[in-house]
Amino acid sequence: MVTLLYADTSSLIRAYLADEVEHAEFRELLLEGELPVVTSELTRVEFASAVSAAQRGNRVEVSSYVIDRFDWDCGEEGAITLLRLNSALLLPRARELVIGHAIPTLDAIHLAAALEQAAPLAAGDDLVMVTRDTRQAAVAAEKGLSVR
Repeated sequence: MVTLLYADTSSLIRAYLADEVEHAEFRELLLEGELPVVTSELTRVEFASAVSAAQRGNRVEVSSYVIDRFDWDCGEEGAITLLRLNSALLLPRARELVIGHAIPTLDAIHLAAALEQAAPLAAGDDLVMVTRDTRQAAVAAEKGLSVR
C-alpha cells in the first residue's frame, strides 16, 4: 500500500522557508521523502505570493531563487506533481465546501482538488492532506481524508 500526499501551500511554504516552524520536518516529508506528493497548480500562484511577501519582510533575500527552486521541484525531475486546475470539476465541489463548512475559497479549492483529483490517483491507497491550516484540516478529516 502506497500513501499519496496532497500538499497544501501552507505546508509547502514550511518546507521551503528555513525560518518556518517545523521546516525540517516538512522538508523531509515533502521534498526528501519516498512518498509521492501532489498539489494543485494553484499552489504556484499562492507560493509565489507567500515567498514574495517573505522577501518584503526580509525573511528571504532573493525570492526568485526560492520560486525557481519550487518550479524545478514541480517539473519532471522534481518531487512534486502538479495537478491541472480543472475548474469544471473543482469549482462546484469547492463551492459546496465553502457553503457547508465556512472555509476560505483557496482552501476549499485545494480540498476539492484533493478529493476530486488526488483521491482517484491514490486508487484506494491512503491519501493524506498535508496542511497547516486547522480549519482546512478539520474539514478534510470530516470528508474522510487522513491529515498530517
